[in-house]
Amino acid sequence: MNQKSGQRPIDFDPKWDDETETASYFETLKTHQEASQRELISRNKEPEELAYCLADAAHSLALQFFEQVGNDFETSCKSGCSYCCHQPATVFAFEAIRIARELKNSLTSDDLKFLEETMVARVNDFKGSSVGKQINNKAACPLLTNHQCSVYASRPLTCRLAHSFSVKKCRQAFEKDRNLVQIPVALELLSAVSGIIEAVYGGLPGAKLDANLYELSSAVLVALSQPDAASKWASGDRSIFRNCIKDDT
Repeated sequence: MNQKSGQRPIDFDPKWDDETETASYFETLKTHQEASQRELISRNKEPEELAYCLADAAHSLALQFFEQVGNDFETSCKSGCSYCCHQPATVFAFEAIRIARELKNSLTSDDLKFLEETMVARVNDFKGSSVGKQINNKAACPLLTNHQCSVYASRPLTCRLAHSFSVKKCRQAFEKDRNLVQIPVALELLSAVSGIIEAVYGGLPGAKLDANLYELSSAVLVALSQPDAASKWASGDRSIFRNCIKDDT
């Protein structure tokens, strides 16, 4: 969690057992996220920090869920496996802002310039197309380094959805048409993270904040190029990410 924001961890005390229905995961995470968003938006005194606080809270909630519940699901996902990182990734604006700050703080100017060039090439691949139509674009995510996510702790919520019980199926999806390969997943895990995502969709627009999902490279590039992106986003300026590629899946 980004300590600079001062965001307190959310008290997460799930009341589930083996008989709990999958829908309860969705509703519980959604409720926690909605409460967190309301609190942060109402008490926020530094608009430029709101995006970081919201990202910290959402990712903290997801992390706590996986530590307390999600780890009971023994998936086939291992460090260094990156099949799911070779397809379009999407991100909320406040996540892109958070990732951009992390990159600025961790990379040299030369490395950051190279990354930006790679992201520009990625965005150019989408010209005249869309996220949905590019599902079989197998180019590696620009944030992938040696089969490792370089911003793993800050990876988007949509990336946190990705998991599998079969490396073989993931390999087939990578080598063939992703639309024709069904990856075996846990509905419980999908439901939980989807609850957080749904809370963002449903809650931020009411506060006049941009809650669209964008193709990752296009959004991070904007956040990197505009030093005041965080404060403008927090003020309700929807023009910041206007030219980014929206998620149409």
